[in-house]
Amino acid sequence: MLRILIRLYLIVAVLSILSIIFVQRGFPHLFSTQFTTQMHREYVSEAMLLRGYLGPVRDSAQQARLDGMNRLNQQRYSRVSEEQMRSLSAATRQDLAQYGMAWSGRGDVNRSNIYIALDDGSLLEVHPQTGGWIEWVAYAVIFSVMLAAILVWLTPHWRDLETLRIAAARFGEGALDARAKLPDNSSIKQLCAYFNNMADRIGNLITAQRDMVNAASHELRTPLTRLEFGLVNLMDTTDDSNAHKRIQAMRKDVEELDILVGELLTLSMLEQSSLAESREKIMLEDFLRSATGISSEELALRRSAISWIIDPALKEIVIEPRSLGRAFSNLVRNASRYTRSTIRVRAEPGAGCWSLIVEDDGVGIPEQERERIFEPFYRLDRSRDRATGGYGLGLAIVKKIADRLGGTIRVGGSELGGAMFVLNLPLQDPATLPPR
Repeated sequence: MLRILIRLYLIVAVLSILSIIFVQRGFPHLFSTQFTTQMHREYVSEAMLLRGYLGPVRDSAQQARLDGMNRLNQQRYSRVSEEQMRSLSAATRQDLAQYGMAWSGRGDVNRSNIYIALDDGSLLEVHPQTGGWIEWVAYAVIFSVMLAAILVWLTPHWRDLETLRIAAARFGEGALDARAKLPDNSSIKQLCAYFNNMADRIGNLITAQRDMVNAASHELRTPLTRLEFGLVNLMDTTDDSNAHKRIQAMRKDVEELDILVGELLTLSMLEQSSLAESREKIMLEDFLRSATGISSEELALRRSAISWIIDPALKEIVIEPRSLGRAFSNLVRNASRYTRSTIRVRAEPGAGCWSLIVEDDGVGIPEQERERIFEPFYRLDRSRDRATGGYGLGLAIVKKIADRLGGTIRVGGSELGGAMFVLNLPLQDPATLPPR
């Protein structure tokens, strides 16, 4: 808002200065007849006095009187040389012959010089006296009053816009009940009403969508459990090996559906910013080793291994264990789908934060798709197969957890040849933990 105030004031000040310059320098040329008439009225008395005072004397005596007048009037008068007289315009000479004085027509309205012809044929140039520093003080007062007027006018708008901005920021951060409340006489009352109406509709849509996902996910759990139980019983009632294979395939499909329902519920839970965070002090390396979500048998089956590089400075950290474990497990599982042999896990401290890095030696992620992989249900072309591609929810959950914990997640290329996911999280002093 301060930037808006400065910009508005500069625009008004520049336009005011240009207006003053135009009036002072342009009007004498646009209204030359009126200015000439005004000049005659203002200087006719001074011209008569000059002729009466300087006319009776000549040469050095006349110059002495002129010098004395200049000492009293700050060099107001000066003689016009023969060469300067020859360079005068025809209109100026005509005015001198007709009226005995002429306006130079140069400069602005406050600084235009006046020519006065004396009886001996010589010509004096009268330099108008300016206000000096007083004029600058006057301009400073004018622009200060202008700034005060802008402040008085802008303050209520500023206050109301700031209220609307805070409400919009809270709504954007997930507080769906955030609304802007302004007085009835506010100049942006109508804009506030439009924002509140928009927020109501968006909030209702998001809430309805979230409730639908939660309800559908919960309702799917019951039939899936019944299917699983029925398939187990069916397998126990037959000894046919082919039937066992078909039943086992059906159980695998049911298991995939159950995993998908669980992912949807997790994603829906993370979108609710009102959930309280429970932070605890953990031993980072032990916690990460137990939270990979992949057993040693599964790693052996995939012919891959995990290498660990945990900085000693991160022996203990304060974090929300459940969220960190879920994010780390998703990153490791994602790496295990594409790695050839090695998954590398690193933890490094930074300035007020720490980084959890998961790398693999797979095929990597194209640069043009690195931002989209955190979108729900987005899967790379090579991962359309359910055997490797999952459901497109794992990395979306990691992104939600990073936002929830006040951190960031980014993906880049690893020196191992595959993808490198970097989860940056804020450091918290264990001493700040509340007592249990």
